[in-house]
Amino acid sequence: MTCCEGFTSCNGFFLISLCILAIGFNLLPLFADYSMDGRLFQKPVSCFEWWLPGVLGGGILVLPAVAMTFAAKKRGSCNSRTGMLLSAFFCIISIVGAIYCVLISLIALASGPLICQDPDAGLSSCTFSLGNISSLSTLNFDIGWYLQFDGCHNSTGGEGNGTWVPLGHSFTNLDESQIVNLHLITFSGLSVVALLEIIFSLLQIVAGICGCLCGTSKRRRGREV
Repeated sequence: MTCCEGFTSCNGFFLISLCILAIGFNLLPLFADYSMDGRLFQKPVSCFEWWLPGVLGGGILVLPAVAMTFAAKKRGSCNSRTGMLLSAFFCIISIVGAIYCVLISLIALASGPLICQDPDAGLSSCTFSLGNISSLSTLNFDIGWYLQFDGCHNSTGGEGNGTWVPLGHSFTNLDESQIVNLHLITFSGLSVVALLEIIFSLLQIVAGICGCLCGTSKRRRGREV
């Protein structure tokens, strides 16, 4: 077994683990939303969990790379030069998904949970457009909603801007502090997981290209393929 095949084998387990973590982090606020009144879409923790950064970006878009990485490893069904090259190609898609996950998570962290903007806000108040992502460069990254938390509301109504002041509002089953902590854990966790996915995907691209150029240990009809 070559070093490229050995790394590919290990990398597949790292990527699938990160996929599961990304999906799990994304589902946390969705479960919290449901637990508040037994219905979805009514009291979302944030608008941004519904962009599915973990389920889509850190999960579904990374799965093709995971599948191809396992197939290209030693004794895999695609353990060949072509298989190694395909594992590198699919990792490009996983990097795109992970970048999407990081961007949405950073915007969510800068904006804060919905209760820090409007205590009665629901999913209908959320805006879903690519403009949200393109505005990241001009967004004021302020997590005062967490550092200065004692019940919060953005008195100026802006996302990530303005002064956070007490609200005195609570939800069924989850109080304000739990919702704020959940928001921080969810999107900081997604950011870290997605960054790790980018790193391991880049490493797999290098390993896949090297495996394609140098060949694998699998031999057919006496010739290395």
